[in-house]
Amino acid sequence: MVTRMRFVALSVYAAIVLCSHSVAAQDLSRYRDVAFGSSVSSVIAITGTNAGSVKVIHQRPALIQEIAWRPQYAVGRPTGRIDTVQEITFHFLDDQLFSVTVVYDARFVEGLTNMDIIDAVSAVYGPATLTAAASKGPAAPLPGTINSSTALARWQSTDHEFTLMREVYPATFRLVGVSRRLEAVARAAETEATRLDKQEAPQREAERAVADAERRKAAEDKRRTTNKDEFRP
Repeated sequence: MVTRMRFVALSVYAAIVLCSHSVAAQDLSRYRDVAFGSSVSSVIAITGTNAGSVKVIHQRPALIQEIAWRPQYAVGRPTGRIDTVQEITFHFLDDQLFSVTVVYDARFVEGLTNMDIIDAVSAVYGPATLTAAASKGPAAPLPGTINSSTALARWQSTDHEFTLMREVYPATFRLVGVSRRLEAVARAAETEATRLDKQEAPQREAERAVADAERRKAAEDKRRTTNKDEFRP
């Protein structure tokens, strides 16, 4: 069991470091080969995903997009290499990467302690600032919920930050990295987009109702014309 846990801990480390290049300790400006500020097209090229995987979240007042990537199924991944990451979600503001959310595969963190994961991340990003929860087990979810997220540690620089979270269900860990500058702009844009969506909802609903009515009328007119031409008493 100890050997397996050590192997998995090393695998977690390998999943965090660059696939082909090592990251200088305390360089928080990137995750693996992807730097904050990267364009959508560059992330597509690095991850091997396609343009169809890009999801538009908001279009105004700024363009917010996401790409979800599962490196375990990446084309060209070296045979035999274990990637302990289940999914990475890249978040973009006007074609600039502002946030990365990494969810680890529950199978490969089973049995590992908070400090096992913190130490693995610290090997890449330097010393961490620990929260009180770092020395405790997973917190129970709130009544009526099945999951809770607890911040365990943070790695910070002037413009970048990574936060390690522990999840209750499924029992895993999540690492969130951000460009503070870009994230602040993105969050403000998302708040404004939500306000605009709510404000414009009645007009959009009315336009949708008119369009639906026009489609139904066109279909009815087509059926009437066809049936009228073919009808024989």
